Amino acid sequence: MKVLKIILFFVIVYVLSVFTAYFSMIDYEDTVSSSCLECSLVRDVFLLPVFSSIVLTFLFFAFKKVLKKRMFISIVIVLLFITFSFLNNYYIFIDRVSAWSSFSLKGEILGVVSDSYLHLIISAAILFMVLMRLNIINTNTVSVRESTQFHE
Repeated sequence: MKVLKIILFFVIVYVLSVFTAYFSMIDYEDTVSSSCLECSLVRDVFLLPVFSSIVLTFLFFAFKKVLKKRMFISIVIVLLFITFSFLNNYYIFIDRVSAWSSFSLKGEILGVVSDSYLHLIISAAILFMVLMRLNIINTNTVSVRESTQFHE
C-alpha cells in the first residue's frame, strides 16, 4: 500500500508539472532550443519535471515522517512544487528565448512570471486539494468519537 501511495503522489506531481510547463511555455513551441537544436518543447516539458517530481516525492514522505499536521505538510509541498515548476519554466525560457537575445535577470524572471503565473496557481490549487482530500497524509490524531469509546 505504501508503494502505491508513493507512485500515486509521484504521478500527480509529474502530471501537474508537465501541465504547468507545457501550457506556460506553449508560446515558445516553435523557437529553437539553444542547447539542442533538434529538441522539441514537448521533449523538454516531459523530461524536466522528472527530477523535480522525484525530489518532491522524497521530500513529501520525509516531511510526513517528521511533521504531523496535514495542512502544514500540504502548504510546504505546494510551495516547493511552485518553486520547482517555476525553475523548470525558467530553464525553458532561458533555453528557448533568452539565449537568443539580450535579457537581464529581471527581464527573464518577469517573462517567466507573466507566462506561467496562471498555470502555476491552477496546478498549485489542484495539488493542495488533492493533498487535503486524499488519504496520502496520515495524521496520528485521535478523533473525538474514538476517544469517547470504552475499551474492554
